[in-house]
Amino acid sequence: MQTQQYSLVLHKKTVADTVKKQCKMCRKVTTFTDTTIRRHNANGKNIYQFAIYKCPKNHTWNKKLTIYKSFTNHVDPETLVPSEFKPVEKGGKIPLQASSGESFEIHITGVEGSFRLDRTLADHIEGWSRSEIVHKIKSGSILLNDGVTKPSQKLSVYDKISISIKK
Repeated sequence: MQTQQYSLVLHKKTVADTVKKQCKMCRKVTTFTDTTIRRHNANGKNIYQFAIYKCPKNHTWNKKLTIYKSFTNHVDPETLVPSEFKPVEKGGKIPLQASSGESFEIHITGVEGSFRLDRTLADHIEGWSRSEIVHKIKSGSILLNDGVTKPSQKLSVYDKISISIKK
């Protein structure tokens, strides 16, 4: 049984959006604009990512974007993702037409933004629909970090997605 390995970098388009909300300093509802600057905060085993928004008078508001898990042991990131993986080009798809018993691994080597497991696989695997992927996740054919998970699970850097083809 052969395992094909791919690496994937996930980037969300950073477009400055606006949110109408109460500014505590201006004491009125105003439009906050995303500065596209991101702030990270560590608290215990979690790392929080925030987007910084500003109102017209330069008062700031931080919107929580995602929560990442930090490593408990000192880990060299270079040792986690070997360089022999086939990188998936931006906008490219992974062809998973394989014979029964073959397996695939997709290693997440970079994440900017929030990405669901099922939606990411539907965007990057050629010929599979999202409903097929959800069924495969629930049946255990698709594992995240060698464990069964839910389709809506958010992806983080150094996650490993294992796909086994059963026919």
